[in-house]
Amino acid sequence: MLRAALTSLIFVLASGPGVAQTAPEISPELQALFAAVEMEENFEILAEIGLEDAVDLEETLFPGRGGAAWRGILSGYYRAAPLQQVFVESFPQDRMSAAEISAATRFFASDLGQRIIAGELEAWRAISDEETETVANDVYFRMLEENAPRIEQLTRFNEVNGFVDLNVSGALNSNYAFYRGMSDAGAYEQALPPAMMLNEVWGQEPEIRRNTVLWLYSFQVMAYEDLTDAEMEAYIAFSETPAAQAYNAALFAGFDAVFETMSYRLGTTAALFMSGDTL
Repeated sequence: MLRAALTSLIFVLASGPGVAQTAPEISPELQALFAAVEMEENFEILAEIGLEDAVDLEETLFPGRGGAAWRGILSGYYRAAPLQQVFVESFPQDRMSAAEISAATRFFASDLGQRIIAGELEAWRAISDEETETVANDVYFRMLEENAPRIEQLTRFNEVNGFVDLNVSGALNSNYAFYRGMSDAGAYEQALPPAMMLNEVWGQEPEIRRNTVLWLYSFQVMAYEDLTDAEMEAYIAFSETPAAQAYNAALFAGFDAVFETMSYRLGTTAALFMSGDTL
């Protein structure tokens, strides 16, 4: 469940308004849930992968004009602790009751839950490698052609959680934030009207949706390959509970804020390099 919230990182260009200096207090119960799902390691991976994706943007927008300065600025943006702070500040704690937090923690702290988290973390790190992602895609396509039972399980899993639509929506919002950042920082001769930016972003929706489905299923095939069908069914059953649904909604709200913040910031910074206004 946790990992799917992060797949939009693959499709956004990554950065938004400044990071606040103080994070709200979170309850010990919520801290226990975040510990169970290895939240700190998630943000370590997010920062590492996000940095490399953002660095590559130079080739598209301002070839040869970024270099060490571009990477240096991005290294300051893509740090795990500040990114996690944005997440915590935006995580709607009131969407989860104490009973729901407790139920989610029990599941993810269980033997099965810990194996799920470990598999997701391992797969996320692995699939960030282009060759590994290609192999994962091939495995997914083969299982699809063979009508493998796991594909049917993953389809129900994604439908229960709304993962495809939520990730597509997050990617679109992040891309819109990127264009806003570019426009606000003067990347264009005239500021882009919001309607124009929205049209541009919505034009990307079909491709983003195709990429989301491919990445999501390929990732999940890899992440859950060590789970038996019965264990996968247990994960699906948990996803249908009020606790899981509440956690999923709050999780996406938190990560959407992170991606939109980073996308805006990246847009403003890229605009400076495009215009030659950097030192």
